[in-house]
Amino acid sequence: MQSEHLSELRQALETMMERIETGEDIMEQLEQIDLLYHDLEPTAPKMLQHYLERKSYTKALALLKDL
Repeated sequence: MQSEHLSELRQALETMMERIETGEDIMEQLEQIDLLYHDLEPTAPKMLQHYLERKSYTKALALLKDL
């Protein structure tokens, strides 16, 4: 279950970054990221929690790519 949520989180972050580059609205991705984070929070890697709590989405995405 956690790996599925991590995969969904990675996809949401990637989509958000793409939308930022093209100037599109990212509210849907931000909401999805928050929901996924709250589902994962108790078992998520500590650094991922740190990045998401501080809205460091680029760092969170880089960490997810390395997992």
